[in-house]
Amino acid sequence: MHAQMTWLDEAEKRSFVEEALGLLERVGVELKGSEALTVLADLGADVDEATGVVRLPADLVRRSIEACPRRVLFAGAAPEDDVVLDEGEPAHFCSSGCAAFVLDHDSGIRRPSTLADLQAATILLDEVPEVDVLWTTITASDVPVEVRELVVCYVVLSEARKHVTLVDSPSQAEPLLRIMDIVAGDEQAFRDRPRFSTLLTAASPLRIDGPLLDFHAAIARRGAPVEVYTVPMAGATSPVTLAGTIVQGLAEFLAVATALQALAPGARVVMGVSGSIMDMRSAGVSYAAPECALMNVACVELAHHLGVPAAVPGLATDAKYAGLQAGYEKALKGLATAGVGADVLSGGVGMIDSVNTLFLPQIVVDAEIVGMIRRVLGDVDTRRDQMMVDMIDRVGIGGDFLREKETSRRLRAGEHFVPAVSSRQAYDQWVADGRDEVARAKERMEALFAARAERGRPLPEEQRAELASVCGVTRGMAAVLGH
Repeated sequence: MHAQMTWLDEAEKRSFVEEALGLLERVGVELKGSEALTVLADLGADVDEATGVVRLPADLVRRSIEACPRRVLFAGAAPEDDVVLDEGEPAHFCSSGCAAFVLDHDSGIRRPSTLADLQAATILLDEVPEVDVLWTTITASDVPVEVRELVVCYVVLSEARKHVTLVDSPSQAEPLLRIMDIVAGDEQAFRDRPRFSTLLTAASPLRIDGPLLDFHAAIARRGAPVEVYTVPMAGATSPVTLAGTIVQGLAEFLAVATALQALAPGARVVMGVSGSIMDMRSAGVSYAAPECALMNVACVELAHHLGVPAAVPGLATDAKYAGLQAGYEKALKGLATAGVGADVLSGGVGMIDSVNTLFLPQIVVDAEIVGMIRRVLGDVDTRRDQMMVDMIDRVGIGGDFLREKETSRRLRAGEHFVPAVSSRQAYDQWVADGRDEVARAKERMEALFAARAERGRPLPEEQRAELASVCGVTRGMAAVLGH
């Protein structure tokens, strides 16, 4: 028994692709300032040097997508920490990137995020087994802007065993190329086992920052996977209809993938179309609306139709605290997105407030949501020996299965999902216990921090010192981090 979710039929998939290709031929995409303009012109694209607008022939786009590998390795510090994006692999979950605020779990006050918050979030996300990949989760507002991006790189790479996606990458490629050699050993070692990936965001509608594209292409040439995120907002930066936003987001991805393959042949590209809507009452963005889930699942199926991995925000919520709204928005969207086979779900673990705010206990709550989603979508063995009809025959009418050895053996082996946050107590026991979900999550959080403290940091001291030098980490910053 296995869940099977499909949303688009084959005709719909072909139609979306054809319309996206038509947009790129007729309207094109702006790549002003990119080295790709010359290369794409040589490959047959219609390039306007003055405006930076490129109109891409459909055949060129198709060849470029065919050059993108379906299997992409997100390497961790060791093989047991690796994540493989490929057909038949399960959905993987991660945080989201560069939130500007933290909801303090002690004071309950929302405040700007700090370097210490980034370290704590990285450690907790690295410890939670339900999280597979780390993004550079929050900004460090107490670090000078001119060095912030590299300092963030230092923190996540020195504290995480899991694969890291750098959301806000440095503006220059050279420091990141040096970091590749530090964390992997040498250029070929990183190419074989890319320790981090980067995230390139398109500016809807149909604009990609040229120098930013060139930066990611330089990193891709050294083997780093690139997650291409387009963020069309239905009714604002894309058509108000779901179909219109899907086709525009697809066109934006296809344009970036084509440019990346022109500059870095064989680039490992992940399609991330993050469709959202503008809430017309608040004039704000919503990532948790049901329409977002519908756009995301369609984009996952389109990515797989094209033969590339898909990363979409599956655990987003617009809620401002860890309450009912956060629970049902994350669970419903997460179940649909994982059920359709997304390779990576961001959105993300620990995030609230439309991905603007991190709440540390929410990481633990979301981990439980992920565990339940995986159980619902996981395989259930329905062969005759699993039906235990012989046991039912033996126990008979009115019997008791609690005493059966197989019952305790199966429970220890994980036959039933066991929650860490949810309560299954009788009402009177729950009242006497006195803890709600957030209180339970805080206790679990502290236990995970204690486990990390006992095990120690994942990066050896010598490597960490070299990384700190490249990233411009000062003694004061090191003191804050306890390094």
